[in-house]
This record gives sequence, structure tokens and C-alpha cells, in this order.
Amino acid sequence: MQPTTPDLDIPASPAQHGVWVTERAGAAGAAYRMPLTLTFHGPLDAPAMRAACADVLARHPLLGAAVAERDGEPWLVPAPVPPAVTAEDLTGLDDDKRAAAVRAHAERDLDLARGPLAGFALLALGPDRHVLVFTAHHLVFDGISKDVLVADLAACYRARLGGAAPDLPALPALAGQERAAAAGEEAAAFWRSRWPAPAGPVLPGPARAPHRGAAGQEIELTLPGLASAATGIGVTTFEFLLAALHALLRRYGNERAVVAVDLSTRTPADRGSVGLFVNELPVVTRPDPEAPFAAFAAEVRRELREVYRFRGVPLAQVAGGMAPATSLAPISLSHRERDGAVPDFPGLATEVDWSVFNGAPRGVLHLHTTGTAGDVTVRLRFAPEAVAPRTVRAVAGHLRTLAAAAAAAPDTPLGDLPLLTAAEERDLAAVNATARAVPDLTVPQLFAERARQAPDAVAVAFQDRELTYAELDAASARLAGTLRARGAGPGTLVAIHLDRSPEMVAAVLGVLRAGAAYLPLDPAYPAERLAFVLRDAGAALVLAPERGPEPPCVTGAAEPPDTGAEVLRLGPLAGWPAPPSPLDATPPAPGDLAYVIYTSGSTGRPKGVAVEHRPLTNLLLAMRDELGAAEGDAWLGLTTLSFDISALELMLPLITGGRVVLVPEGVTRDGRALRRLVETGSISHVQATPSSWRLLTEAGLDRPGLVALSGGEPLPPALAGDLRARVGRLVNVYGPTETTIWSAIDEVPPGPAEITIGRPLANTRIHILDERLVTVPAGVPGEICIGGAGVARGYLDRPEPTAARFVPDPAGPPGARLYRTGDLGRRRPDGRIEFLGRADGQVKIRGHRIELGEIEARLLEHELVAAAAVAVRDGERLVAYVVPRTAAAPGTSPGAASAAVPGLTAPGAGPGGASAAVLEVASAAVPGAAPRVLAETEVPGLAGRLREHLARGLPGVMVPAAYVALDRLPLTPARKLDRLALPEPPARATEPAPAAVPAAADPLISEITAIWEEVLKIDGIRPDEDLFDLGGHSLSITRIASRIRGRLGVDVDLDVFFDTPTIDGVAEAVRSAREESA
Repeated sequence: MQPTTPDLDIPASPAQHGVWVTERAGAAGAAYRMPLTLTFHGPLDAPAMRAACADVLARHPLLGAAVAERDGEPWLVPAPVPPAVTAEDLTGLDDDKRAAAVRAHAERDLDLARGPLAGFALLALGPDRHVLVFTAHHLVFDGISKDVLVADLAACYRARLGGAAPDLPALPALAGQERAAAAGEEAAAFWRSRWPAPAGPVLPGPARAPHRGAAGQEIELTLPGLASAATGIGVTTFEFLLAALHALLRRYGNERAVVAVDLSTRTPADRGSVGLFVNELPVVTRPDPEAPFAAFAAEVRRELREVYRFRGVPLAQVAGGMAPATSLAPISLSHRERDGAVPDFPGLATEVDWSVFNGAPRGVLHLHTTGTAGDVTVRLRFAPEAVAPRTVRAVAGHLRTLAAAAAAAPDTPLGDLPLLTAAEERDLAAVNATARAVPDLTVPQLFAERARQAPDAVAVAFQDRELTYAELDAASARLAGTLRARGAGPGTLVAIHLDRSPEMVAAVLGVLRAGAAYLPLDPAYPAERLAFVLRDAGAALVLAPERGPEPPCVTGAAEPPDTGAEVLRLGPLAGWPAPPSPLDATPPAPGDLAYVIYTSGSTGRPKGVAVEHRPLTNLLLAMRDELGAAEGDAWLGLTTLSFDISALELMLPLITGGRVVLVPEGVTRDGRALRRLVETGSISHVQATPSSWRLLTEAGLDRPGLVALSGGEPLPPALAGDLRARVGRLVNVYGPTETTIWSAIDEVPPGPAEITIGRPLANTRIHILDERLVTVPAGVPGEICIGGAGVARGYLDRPEPTAARFVPDPAGPPGARLYRTGDLGRRRPDGRIEFLGRADGQVKIRGHRIELGEIEARLLEHELVAAAAVAVRDGERLVAYVVPRTAAAPGTSPGAASAAVPGLTAPGAGPGGASAAVLEVASAAVPGAAPRVLAETEVPGLAGRLREHLARGLPGVMVPAAYVALDRLPLTPARKLDRLALPEPPARATEPAPAAVPAAADPLISEITAIWEEVLKIDGIRPDEDLFDLGGHSLSITRIASRIRGRLGVDVDLDVFFDTPTIDGVAEAVRSAREESA
């Protein structure tokens, strides 16, 4: 039988062009290999079957094609060698070797340039058992082609058995193959409104870098009754599944959901033809969580029809400058209503494997579905290098749960459709099963019991002074009586304006014993801020030093009119007078206020966080149990009183029989002096921010018995490894002021480890929720929301912010509340929580939604980076600012001990603050100091190494274009990152380029520039301009490469244009190719 079109010489269709570009760029691997196997049981006529195979190959000449390139465009031409029908006898092999031989034929390479693009292999497994393996390249073969091929093969076999040539209907001429449709204004407007897609879909689990050509796996699940459910709401099964997948991606955090689908371009005349009659295009939606599923499915149906209208637009015009991948979007979906019917092969029982998986998925995750008898089978195909098998299993479970719920109740809003499997529900409940009994006691009662048991033990040490439990008990009792006599008691606030000293500790205890709450006024804070805090809080008393100037909030009068507060001066403890009357022994109640800490606010107006005794007691006893705190412990009193974590290091030792060793003000900034104090003072426990820990490690800290607590900022992995090797135990802690100091804890093991914030403390529940406060699955980013015993009363006299941030806890008992932290987190499969930055640290670059905190966190993982910040310049260019470790000045750090954001004791800067990932400041950071831009000679190769590091784990759009090395990050006086003070990047804030050469002086640069200008139709292109910034795309690249090959005689790999998309970069590749061939 002769082919219908013996002279094959036609241009590639738009879909074929896209496949060719991907294949040329090396991105396809085995993804475009399409095997099909037929197993025959019975007396097969091998000569007749081989002849039938040859008939099929002759009937469909595309299967014998190769691809030739003409001026950057692919053309289909006859392969130099025609497609083969091979035969092999495997009857003498064992089962494993037979299976391996079958697999080898199914996985054989198909070279586009050499061809042919298909072939048969008839394998004998026994006298009455044969396997026919057909393999074709996707460029000439699609899913429906399998049905066509099997039907034609059966017809030809039947004819050959009868000794006749097949007599099949003629096929249309290949010259009629679909041609590229120019994107008219309507089509261009349609795709502009939907492209580019987001940087990458959020799937459960951490993102992985794309992996080209990776071997794949598949997971199968069944969705019963889905076909009838789809009919019930007026959509097809495919549309129902597409809507369910979009809804699932929205629940994973994608505001814009993108799924690539295969749209058929077959006409009625093409039904009997083998070829690529599909175009893969993205379906983009913005699922509304409030929309009923049925309404959303109808919206998806309409969108799919719009996409179908423009299915002839070439993929390159849709994707623009997107690097080639095996799928237009990382998530793709294809569907067959049913598997093809098996035609009659006389005398043979025939099994056809329609869904042979070639081991290479399209994109990150491809879902292939088949509907039969009302049920739908879904095969999720993926590469483990690109997405973890555990993640795909989770996606399968969530899709099953969501689709079943949508089928049962299609009017349910998308945001209310359940996702979690029963097993996931149990796991989450177990993580938050933290209930512990806590006595109804307060800090004064717990301290008093310790003072009774060991009155002569040292409670507080400061320089050359020591204060016993008995002395501290007596002094705090005297002060409490004095305060009671002046009106202090439950519901009142007493401000403490004292530096670290034994008097400060006694003042805290005295205020609490009086039943009042303490309000820290940090002497280092500006007077204006302190005056605001005092007025806003309405404190009746201010405790100030006996000597020295008036507190900044006081004008000199005993009762200044601007605050109405009375100032009580405190001298040395021994001179504190006895109260007018003995102290009432009634302790404060657990529900009374214990302290108010002011945090920075997004509006610039600080807010006072009101914390009661009950959550404070819960926190102290929980940390006691976690750390094994006991008598004889020595805690470093390092933190300023206005930072709420100071309550832990002051109070925990005093209720467990330990002692507090207070750090003098000057020592907090001197790493060497701080190290000496830790080592000579027999310190057992130190709580500090990573900035302060860096001070100590750079000063040579080495104390194997030390218990180190790190919190207030993200703990960089490199610092964690260094610190863990120097101490006996390292604990990472997390928690905002609004949930009483710490809420989560994680033990950092020796050796390399992933840093997480761990699990909730006793009587604490931590939920990861979406914007509707619905629990997200493990691995999905969401807002960290904290409930349980640690939740504060709220913001002092601020009902609106309190109502916005302290919300009802749907998982807690009646009246329980959750605090919305504004921090992003992700729960790991083992229950531990990863901190991901601030929820409000988002920017958009060329339509892509990007979390700056994620890039910053990646930078901080690099061993060369001590501090990092990322900013956007010119509205679309990401610039990374890094402080190299070599730039960090060892030993001293003015203000480093209080480097954490005021009021925040966790990674993240609190509501409205900057991402605290950027506050991992180098040890020389000074508030208000202007940073110095380091020359490339000071940090050679840094930018290239960081770019390579980021590219391994982030989408290309998230890799900064420029890298600026600084000697420090600029900080505000409150020690937050000062983004406005980040300098403009130098002209070339990347790897240094060779000395600039005028185009006329370098013939190679001139020639390549001319080619770029011809193809892009732009004059005056500079050698360092980015191809994609100039509007280039994959089609432009192939044309440029073709003209370079024609004029310069060098074949430039297409990957070069994506890796170094500049004239300089391409010129360097041309030079390298010439040197290799010389």
C-alpha cells in the first residue's frame, strides 16, 4: 500500500513547533515518547503481522518523517531511513529479561533530526504469546492516534491473513495540516489578560527546581460516580475535573490557578489520520472561594470554550519569554471518555495497554483521566526529582475528597469543600493535643514558695552584687506594700523605667505582688515614644532611678500634666522603706493583668499587648518542662525589659530555684565581654536572638554544657550548625508577644539539619489557615494562627485591632480565641512547622506573584551570607542585597542584643513589619548607619554563586537580576530593616563583565547584534540587554540560532539563550564552540 503523500515536505504545525522547541532545548527527555503495546494470545501469523505493520507505516507517512530546520523553522521531511518493523524471539529468556527487553523497545530513542519518528517491534514470548511494541514521537502522534493505529493495524492484519492488500479509505493530503494562526488583536488581548501565569503553583510541600527529562512515576485513584455528577450540573466529565483541579489549586494558595490542557484540532476529515492534532494551552481562572462549585464549573466551561477559540495560536506566542518545559504550565490535565475498543484480530485474544506510561511526566505533575461506566480513573504522573511522591499522594487524597464533596453537594462554596483526608485530620489533631494540667498559681506565689524553700540561695547576680531569695522576697514585698498604699492593684499599671539591675528585678516582682501589671519603659527609647506609651497606657505610677535625670516622659513636676503619672524614685534595695501598712497577702488572680508590652504598629502608632497571669504561668511551666529547668541553673539576663522574652529569663529561674545573672548595658554590645561573662559566670542557659548569638560565636564562644535558646528572628542554618557545635543543646523557639513569649519549640540536632519552629508548647494549639481561616493541609503555606492558654487579652484599649487579630477559634472550646500572627508557615508531614516569612511581603514581577521573604530565606541558607534583603527596582527588577560573612566585623555590635523587632519574639516582624528574615543582621549593623557597597574585588564570585544557589530551588522569575554586597544592612532606630535606605544598585550589580568593547571594535559582537536586531526588529540593542526584556520568546530564539548557524557556522545550543540571554552571553558561547572545534 502506497502512502497518500509520497513527497513529504511540509512545515510543522503550531503544536509540532512547540514540541520541537522543547526537544531542541533538551527539556523533554522521554516525555514525548509515546509507546503502545498489544499482547496477543493464540496462533499469531508473524509474517502477516509484520506486513500489516508495514502497511500502517506506509498509510501514515508522518511516522516515517524526520525534522529539518529551515531559517529557524521546523519542516517535516522523509527520514533517510524508513521506519522499521523488527522481530525478536524472546522465548529462551526468563520473565525478568523478557520484561526488560519489552521495556527497552518501548523506551527506545527517537531522534527528530534523523528520524524515523516511529517503529514496530514484534516480540515472541512463546509459541502462542506475542507482544507488539509500537513507539512514536509525540510530534507525529497523539492520544486519539492510538485508536486510529490499532484499528488500521487490525484491518491490515485481517487483509494479509486473506492474502490481500488492505483496502482502506484514502486520507486527506498532509499539505492540509494545521498551520500557525497569527495572533490577531482579539487573540492577543485574550492571552495578555491571562499570561504570564504565576511563578509556579503551590503544591503541598516545599518547591523543587524543575528537572528536565526526569524519569517518572504514577499514582492511580478512582473517583466513583463522577461522570453522572458532571451531567447533573450541566458540564462534561473533563470540565468537572478541570474545575475540581482549579479549585484545589486555589485552596493550595493560588489566587490564579493555571492548568494546561490538550485541545483537539482534529477536523472530521482528520478522524482517520495519525498525527499531532492537539495544542496544549493554559486555562487560567481566579477561583472565588465564595462561589458555589456548580457555578464555578460553569465558569470553567465558558473559559475552556474561549481558550478553544484561540487554540491555533502558536504556543510561543502564548508563552512569550518562558523557558521551554515539557508542559506550558507545571500542572496539566488530559482526559479520555473511555479507552479505545479492541478491534478483531482473527484467532487471537488481544490485550491493548492504552495507557502505557513512558516514565516521563509532562511538567511537574500531569493528570491523565479516563471515565468508564460513571467512574473516573485518574493517573497522576510525576518526576520524583521535581515533586516528592508524598506530595503527589497528598494531592491525590485532596482531589478525591474535594471532588467527592463537590459531586455530593455541588452548591457548596469552593472554600468550604473539604480537603483533608481522615488520616490527615487525625494527624493534625494529634499535633495539637497538648493539654496539660496547670495550677491556678501566679508568679508571686511560685516565687514565694521557692523563697521559703531556699531563702539563702542566690536569686540575682549583677557585677559584684548578689541578692538572695530572702532579700529579693523582702524588698519586693516592701515595694508592693508601698505601691498598694499609692493605689496600685488589680487593673492598674505601674511603669518601670529602670536599667538592668537587682532593683529592676525586685521592681517587677513588687509590681506583680501588689496585684498590678508592669509596663516597661526602655530608657534607651526616644522620649517621644515613651511619653506616648505612658499616656496611652494610663499608668498611674512610674518607677525610676533615685539619681539621674527625670524620666523622659516627666517634665519635672511630681504629677506632670501630660501623663498624670506619679514618679516613685528607687534607690538601692537596702534603703527601700517599709510600707505604711503590712502587705495584704492576697495574691493576684490568674485572670488579672500581669504586664503590657508595646509593639510597633503598621500605622506608626504602637499598641500595648495586655497579658494576664494565667498565660504567663502556663508559659513558664511549659518551658520548665521542655528545658528541664531546676535548682542551680544560672540564666543570663540579657534582654531589655521592653522585649517580652525578658520575662522568661527573669522569672523562670526564680520559680525553679535558679539564679539570674544580669548583663550590664555595655556588655550586651561587646561579644568578647559577653562570652567571658557566660564562661566565668557558670551560665547554664542563654536566651538570645540570632544576631546576639552571632556576636558570641564570632567572639569564640565554646561552652559544651550550655543550653542555648534562639528566637526573635529566623535562625539561619549556617549559624545553627556553628552554634550547635559550641553548646550542649540548641533550642529554636517561636511566638509573638500576643501569645505570651513563646508558642512553639524545636530541638536543633547536631550536624546539618532543617530549621523549623517545631511543635506547639503545652496547652497551645497552632493552626495553619487560609484567608477564610480554614485549615490547609500539611505542606501548604498558610497563616500561622495560635490558640490555647497563651493567647493574650488583646490590645490595650484598642477594640478594633483586637477584634481583627484575636478571632474565635473554631477548633477550641466555646469562647476560645485565635491570634492571627500575619506570619506564613507550613506544616511538615512530621507535624513540625516551617516559618516562611510575612504574609504581606508580596510583590509582583511581570504578573508573577512573588514572596520576597522566600527569596531572602533562600539567600540566608547560603554559607557566604550573613544577612540578606530583597527589593524591587524599576517596578520589575529584583535586587538582592547581601552582607557577606567576610564583611561582618567580629566581636562588637552596638545594639545587637536588642536587635529583634520590639514586641515580636518570633521570625517575622509582626503585623505590618518587614520580614524578619532580612533582620539576620551582620554583627556590625548599627541603626541609622549608611551601608557601604562592597567592590567586586572584595567579594569575588559572590553574585554568581548566589545566583546558582537560588536557581537550584526557585523559579527563574524569582532569581534576582542584580546582587549588591553591603558591609551592613541599614536599620531604623527600632532595629528594623530600613528599606528606603537600601542603595540603588550599581550599573552592573552582577558578575563583572569583560571590559566594554564597542560593537564596531568586535566583529563577533557586531554580527550577533545585527542578527538580534533583525529578528527582534529593534535598533540599538546593547550587548548586556536581556533577550526576554526585549520581548523575545522561544520562536525568536530558534530564528536567532538559525541565523547564527548560517552566518557564523556555529550551532548554539538553545539552552544558552535561557541561561545567558544577552548578546555577550551568546557571543561567549560562540567563542567557546569555535575553540572546541579548532
